[in-house]
Amino acid sequence: MLTPEIVEEFNRIRNTPAGTSACPAAVINLHFSQQGVVTACCFNRQQVLGVYPENSIDEIWNGEPIRQLRDALDRNDLSLGCQKCEQQLEARDYGGAHALFYSVYARMTAEKRIERGLQPEGGPDAPPVPMRLEFNIHNSCNLECVMCHGLASSSIRTRREKLAPMPNPYDEAFVDQLEPFLPYVVEADFMGGEPFMIHAYQMLWERIAQVNPKMELCILTNATILDDKIKDLLERINCLMHVSIDSMYKETYESIRKGASFDEVMANCMYYLDLMKRKGLPYTWRMCPMRQNWKEIPETVKFCNEKGITLMYNQVDSPVNFSLHTLPQSELQEVINFYKRHIPPETTNEVELQNRSNYIELIQRLEGFLVAENRLNGLKARLDISNSVISQYTKGKDQTSKRVPVVVVGESSNALVQGAKRYVSTRINVDQARTTELHLPDVVLDRVTEQLAEMQALLEQTDGAVFTRVFLNELMRTYSGVAGVSPSDVHSGDIFAWIEQFSAKLASHESQRQVIDNLLQATPGDVYETLAPSRSAADVTERVLQRYASPA
Repeated sequence: MLTPEIVEEFNRIRNTPAGTSACPAAVINLHFSQQGVVTACCFNRQQVLGVYPENSIDEIWNGEPIRQLRDALDRNDLSLGCQKCEQQLEARDYGGAHALFYSVYARMTAEKRIERGLQPEGGPDAPPVPMRLEFNIHNSCNLECVMCHGLASSSIRTRREKLAPMPNPYDEAFVDQLEPFLPYVVEADFMGGEPFMIHAYQMLWERIAQVNPKMELCILTNATILDDKIKDLLERINCLMHVSIDSMYKETYESIRKGASFDEVMANCMYYLDLMKRKGLPYTWRMCPMRQNWKEIPETVKFCNEKGITLMYNQVDSPVNFSLHTLPQSELQEVINFYKRHIPPETTNEVELQNRSNYIELIQRLEGFLVAENRLNGLKARLDISNSVISQYTKGKDQTSKRVPVVVVGESSNALVQGAKRYVSTRINVDQARTTELHLPDVVLDRVTEQLAEMQALLEQTDGAVFTRVFLNELMRTYSGVAGVSPSDVHSGDIFAWIEQFSAKLASHESQRQVIDNLLQATPGDVYETLAPSRSAADVTERVLQRYASPA
């Protein structure tokens, strides 16, 4: 629950009267995510409002879960999946707070709806209709970015993680169910994966062009895919182009966005710049400030100022070894000092002023992570989000709610898979925090102890070969996404077949239980670095037995 002091200060910052909801997302917005999961925004992974097609769009917008969330937010209670915003507000990170984003957009979109004549019939007494829609409906993507993972990239999921492609439940019937809402929607965001690889988006864009051509469509693309068909479509819709680009230097860019050609992307970016200028619309780049590229940001600001491009910054909390927020405080202070020495000058140019403001907000956000309490809150938020994502994208009914189970093809529904994912993710986050924090409270350390106990209990109920295979598979899949490794250090694509052969062989080994116990106790980073260089099942066996067969 937000304190009255924070609420008062936040209301003053966003220029809203006392008693205003902490965040209006659940009143103005629907976020459609993978596997049909619908929430109030892209950051809330806990309070599932419904799952398409098991729930209709009408049921989702008017159902009990969304009413519960609206009531909680009206009371400034951010416990229903809004812990990330709570952490930002407690850190006084108002510039980066997503709650501020939705507060500003609630006011702006309400004004735009009136200006464009998009109000629903019935005036103020009419039932609420969403003003914004957010779509992140599939992981179809042609890149394997180093800060990404299989839930956001089909290339990573099928190539690196060796999992079956994720199904996409969003079909033409979904577009039909949305159509009654579309005439009143002011803005819609389309993310991925890569939006231009997602067929359902093309159906939606065509339908929107027919029923509400005034709607502003924000398309976030990696700028790798551009052909005449896409150009024709972009000419016919009211689109705002946002490009994800993390470096102005070819070597850095291609080391981060694996699979992309810097030269082709820059050529496409210039096409988008020309398109937005012809339409009289703003053009935006979104950059992920990370340890790989943070020194390049001042030069990127200069380039964007020269071209008239607005530069925004994504908050990178994970992978933890790439995030600036998780740097030791002394190193983070050096980053902040560097940025302060390169603050863009004040001008009268609107784009340059916005870029200066965004740059200063980035500094303020980083300064918030110099505070021990905020760093701890950030760690807790990462753990909570990780647990929510794991439970959201595995089979099985949540007995504590009326949520519909989400099915992911090719992944087991048993408790061992979920337990392994949770334990490995928690260990990675806590192990990393141990290297940078002076003190971690028991409430955090107890999570590791509890989840280790859960894994040990599962071991007693599971065949040793199965346990070994599942645990090592999930560790290898999770580590590069949560901890972060360079493309050259990513494990071999055959590692999962080799792990299966090793696990079967270990079943008859006299040290099986000792090996499993040692694997559970070891840091995930140590296990990953042991297995990643393997070149065969025999190599896996030799490496594991040599390191983990003896008593710790």
